[in-house]
Amino acid sequence: MAVCRPEAAGAEYAAFAAAVVCGVAVPPGGTTGETEERSGAIDSVTVTARRPLSDIGIQKTVFDETLLHEDVTFSLADMLAHSTPVFIKSYGRGTMATVSLRGTGASHTRVTWNGMRMNSPLFGMMDLSYIPSYFIDGAALYNGASSVGVAGGGLGGAIALDTRPSDSDGFGMKYIQGVASYSTFDEYLRLSYGGGRMRSETSVLLTTSENDFTYRNYAKKDFVLDGNGNVTGWSYPLERNRNCSYRDFHILQELYYDAGRGGDFGLSAWYMDSSRGLPLLNTDYTESNTSFSRQTEKTFRGVLRWDKYAGRGRVSAKAGYHYSDMRYLEQSRRSYGGAAAPEVQTRSDWRSYIHTLFGDAGWEMGLGERFYLVADLSLLQHFVYTVNDKPVRNTSEPSAYDDARTELSALVSARYRPAERFGIALNLRQEVIGNEGAPFIPALLLDWNPFGRVVFKASVARNYRFPTLNDRHFAKNTLLPEEGFTYDGGVEAEGSAEGASYGVSLTFYDSYIRNWIFWYPDKGATQWLPTNIRLVHAFGAEASARAAVEWGRGWSARVDALLAWTRSLNMREPLNEADNAVGKQLPYVPVWSGAVTVRLQWRSWTVDYKWNYYSERFTTTDNSAMITGRIVPYFMNDLSFGKAFRFRWADLSVGFKVNNLFDEEYETELSRPMPGRNYGFSLEITPRFRHP
Repeated sequence: MAVCRPEAAGAEYAAFAAAVVCGVAVPPGGTTGETEERSGAIDSVTVTARRPLSDIGIQKTVFDETLLHEDVTFSLADMLAHSTPVFIKSYGRGTMATVSLRGTGASHTRVTWNGMRMNSPLFGMMDLSYIPSYFIDGAALYNGASSVGVAGGGLGGAIALDTRPSDSDGFGMKYIQGVASYSTFDEYLRLSYGGGRMRSETSVLLTTSENDFTYRNYAKKDFVLDGNGNVTGWSYPLERNRNCSYRDFHILQELYYDAGRGGDFGLSAWYMDSSRGLPLLNTDYTESNTSFSRQTEKTFRGVLRWDKYAGRGRVSAKAGYHYSDMRYLEQSRRSYGGAAAPEVQTRSDWRSYIHTLFGDAGWEMGLGERFYLVADLSLLQHFVYTVNDKPVRNTSEPSAYDDARTELSALVSARYRPAERFGIALNLRQEVIGNEGAPFIPALLLDWNPFGRVVFKASVARNYRFPTLNDRHFAKNTLLPEEGFTYDGGVEAEGSAEGASYGVSLTFYDSYIRNWIFWYPDKGATQWLPTNIRLVHAFGAEASARAAVEWGRGWSARVDALLAWTRSLNMREPLNEADNAVGKQLPYVPVWSGAVTVRLQWRSWTVDYKWNYYSERFTTTDNSAMITGRIVPYFMNDLSFGKAFRFRWADLSVGFKVNNLFDEEYETELSRPMPGRNYGFSLEITPRFRHP
């Protein structure tokens, strides 16, 4: 057991030490209660750290600010692809990117921002390409049963994101200019001010790109004909990515106020305006100037937070609002001869409007050094209107619905350490969606620290996910909630010596999800419809290792390696004798995935090498081996260089990177090409301001 012995530190230090032992968060000021700032000499203090009670049995990966702010061009999807064993399903550069955790679907991962859920009530998923990693100060990935403590419905897991105030006082500024291939420009500006009890931070990001890279199209052939019209040869054409330019604008305003005994207040307001062309498939023979589609979105999210620390406890409250205006427009131009201008025809014009009100209240308390209680109640009220102004094929009426839904979620958690090296946690969550309630969602988590810095973990949980609004409105029959059991267990070990450290982990998991919601094309191929699959069995293993070493004259190196084996099998009963999908891997879930990151640093010089691997992915439920039924495996290699300069008037750093170092030809989604070798350059300036 860890021991905190404030031998002569007084009551304030004792309260702080007790809060650390019990796992209670510490406010920015560095104390936990209603204490006045003092200074004075104290006797020596011996502090031995231990795992906080809040982390008992938790399977999570924490990403610090250094990793999140590594590259201004990175979205959250890019960061996760390089730093975790999860699979990021991307539809191409500058297009939607979703996450698949442990063989589950994109809608099975809950994403929260400052406590407010970001998943769309329409689709149930979150497009991670819309989240710049530079706008996030802290992130944690919770796997399987561990996600019950964050949000319900995360059959695969959850991602918790938050923003935090900086520690610097006075006026601060940071500007980054990025220039990359395909006329890509990234501009980031951050202004901050801290003084007394008040802090303000403003971040602005603008990204634009023509995204018109060239690629070898292996889905088409150019035939060579002789004078008689006979085919004498052929080649694969070199084509340019079409209808794919994009522009993303983000602005984030944060205000923080320390009210002393009144608690800490925080306001985060985030506005996004995005316009993205959807690139044509490499099987599309139309001309780019005759057929085009575009997706635009304007989104605002705001969260007001209050936290009050007292002794070993904390109370908190949050209120938020989310608004989205999304539009998908598909058009074509047709000329009918003569001098008349081409006629523009609209084939689809979907508009969706979402309003969400959010509220949350939480309480935490450490009772002694062995017991820790948490209670939380959250409320989401959605108002949704969606319409296609272009009537659906073979229908005289437009597709539309106007709906509202309330989501209520309550959590009670108890964490107990009956012995020095053993801990147990029980999470109980209850959810009510509309007028439907789910049974209790329980999660039991255990950890055991038999010796040194080796920890064994195990957990089991039952979870539910209710159909989304689109699921409900487009289904021909009543959809059942998805219900899952998840089991996992593993071991973590870490250690350090003079100038070196290491860490390894190995986790096995097994989950059964009944009534999996699957979208399929109906017989008329006019639209996709949702239905329940009886059972999906997802199981596998995840391994990670890291090592870091420092040696003389400013040299240091770090290596991080990840490997995942994922099986996600359709175990429903056969629909008929010709049903070959039973027992097969679900579409777009790779069996093997891995990543390696190597950083070498000498004084202010850095070199980073990143490697990713995904095994083959099938595009059909029966895992057909036909050309269009699978996406071939691929390796991805990125290399970057950086140099930091320190002047009296500013800190300056420059970076150069090479993406897809070996010019790999690959796809992450069927018939959607990806760019070959490309380059980027960045310049970062942080002026130094004199403060009184």
